[in-house]
Amino acid sequence: MRRLALVLLWLGLSGQESPGVFQLLLPDFFETSFSGANTLIELPDRPIRRLSILVKDAQKRNINPGRYRIFVNGKGLGNVIEERTTVDGALLVMEPEALRKRPDELFDPRENAIEITAEDRRGRIYYQNWILRVNDVDRNALFGYASVVSPDDPRAIPPDLVIIEPKTPPVLKANQPQARVVIRGRLSPGATLRVNDQVALTGKLDALATFEYAATVTARQHELILDASDAKGNSRKVIIPVYGPPAAVPHVRFNGQKYAVLVGVSRFGATSQSPPPLPLAAADAQEFSRVLERQAGFKRDNIRLLIDDKATVEQVRTAFSDFTAKAQSNDMLVIYIVTQGLHDPRPNRVNKLYLALSGTQLATLDSTALPFSDLEILLNRSVRTDNCFLIFDVGHELNDDWNFRAGRNLVNNHVLNLFSDKPGWSVLVSASSAEVAGDAGGTTASSLFGHWLTQGLSGAADLNGDGVVTGKELFAFVSESVKRDSQGKQQPRFKTASQGADAPIGDK
Repeated sequence: MRRLALVLLWLGLSGQESPGVFQLLLPDFFETSFSGANTLIELPDRPIRRLSILVKDAQKRNINPGRYRIFVNGKGLGNVIEERTTVDGALLVMEPEALRKRPDELFDPRENAIEITAEDRRGRIYYQNWILRVNDVDRNALFGYASVVSPDDPRAIPPDLVIIEPKTPPVLKANQPQARVVIRGRLSPGATLRVNDQVALTGKLDALATFEYAATVTARQHELILDASDAKGNSRKVIIPVYGPPAAVPHVRFNGQKYAVLVGVSRFGATSQSPPPLPLAAADAQEFSRVLERQAGFKRDNIRLLIDDKATVEQVRTAFSDFTAKAQSNDMLVIYIVTQGLHDPRPNRVNKLYLALSGTQLATLDSTALPFSDLEILLNRSVRTDNCFLIFDVGHELNDDWNFRAGRNLVNNHVLNLFSDKPGWSVLVSASSAEVAGDAGGTTASSLFGHWLTQGLSGAADLNGDGVVTGKELFAFVSESVKRDSQGKQQPRFKTASQGADAPIGDK
């Protein structure tokens, strides 16, 4: 396989590896540019408004005007990009006025993948990507966050507000009218901290320092709102939910039918062209199937479990078309996929991403793996329910032949954003972009992500004690638990639908 790669390189067909062709400029954040040698960029926590990419020596490389494609989180950016010719090459510019023309939310507040491809007159493809990430290792997925940048201070960074304690939302017990909650954290110098509109610290700190504040919560209180603000009106909020005693009346169960499609592939094949195995993938899917049936009220006939040699392209396509269509609008559908997510490592195929399945081979990816584009088409056509939960554990370690050399691995980012704008669909991925999902978790029989997924559905994610585990509760619990146990090396990300995310996955 390495011999084939060397031959392709000798033939000059590896144009997708283009670290010296493109430079990314972020004028609202930095004065310097970023090339292919520096593709993971940590940003201050404020909105992205302007972005430019320089295609160096575009004319000398015979790259004609209009032969560029730019993507943000998998979405095309062509309608808001202006192309300008400079002495250094072609400059592709996105300005705030143009960005406002888009009806959708292009940029994510936490992490964004920027990609560009350029094609020369001979059909050679140049490619580069960057990951723009706000450091949120100190964020607690069980809490809510919001920040405001003052219009009078557009380049400002809102004050830091890091909550160390509590680690979980406070819960009042039965017959407990109120409780004392000790809040410990860190605050930026000069910031004023308010807790539920009451001044807690007067902003006299002269350096980033820890603080402690005791708040009283009552059974009727739904949240603690912590607000750190500076003199110019920049602010950051942390919203900590407060759960009262569980209601005495029985909890409301999900009234519709529950369906699940689970795919776990540990062994892809025995040839040198097969992807590297995932020893725990099939076990994770099997265990999740057992928990769905025993703990979450899913009927066995409503669970389609495809593992190893049962998870071929044909069988998975059938499950994602015929079986998923059984869930009607008032039903629930859970899809859980544990496999290798792949960028096509072959030259000039940089825009192809796949899910590896049983029988996947490098030379025949189009027919032996499932392209992301086909996955999107299949689910868009067949899913009819307004309560859809998609869980992907597809960002794993690859070997030399399968590694994507043209940039950072964006599999998690792409699959997270593939369905997250659909009403009623919520998506969870096992790690952030360029991160590798861990193989060992709380037990040796499951991955880190798989362990906390089953623990959460078995009841650990029911933090408010109402007897059900909603999709939103499960996603937040798994994200926070995996991040904690991996010490921030693996950070699952999720996007929940505005409607349907509170549907109870576990309510047996």
